[in-house]
Amino acid sequence: MAFARLAFRTLLVLLILLLGIGLLLPDSTRVERSILINAPAERIFAHVNGMRAFHAWSPWSDIDPETRYEFTGPEQGVGSRMSWQSTHEQVGRGSQQIVNSVPNQRVDTQLEFGEQGDGSATFMLQPEGQATRLRWQFETQFGWDLFGRYFGLLLDGMIGASYEKGLQRLKDRVEQPAVID
Repeated sequence: MAFARLAFRTLLVLLILLLGIGLLLPDSTRVERSILINAPAERIFAHVNGMRAFHAWSPWSDIDPETRYEFTGPEQGVGSRMSWQSTHEQVGRGSQQIVNSVPNQRVDTQLEFGEQGDGSATFMLQPEGQATRLRWQFETQFGWDLFGRYFGLLLDGMIGASYEKGLQRLKDRVEQPAVID
């Protein structure tokens, strides 16, 4: 009986510690990557200002060839929307829609991942001489979701490499010489 009481007290203390630490963790997280692309912002902007264009270089677009995609709204700008559904755990289901667009400067999107939550992504273009620095940010809020706060500690490691892959794919796409017929 004494062992059971000790085990119960130990578990209770651990639970209180986990809850206390969880409350001290940040209630939001941000992942950001950037790349310098040897092209003016105008050439890059078209690749981030539409969901079909984004899909062409997205690091997730070729993970599961069975993924079903639906594109709605305008081809470019506010309202351009992509929805996807996959049984692959890295892809899942969700949607992304452009909610703000400032030509050659910035594109803001809203992401929804169903039960997994939501977030926002932003593309920011900053001229650097003849080149342009493209910054890609993802941000999500956890509020009082303590599990989410712990998850937030792992998010950079989970999607950071995908952001780097996508930015490199975009750079390669934009920088390749134009084909003249």
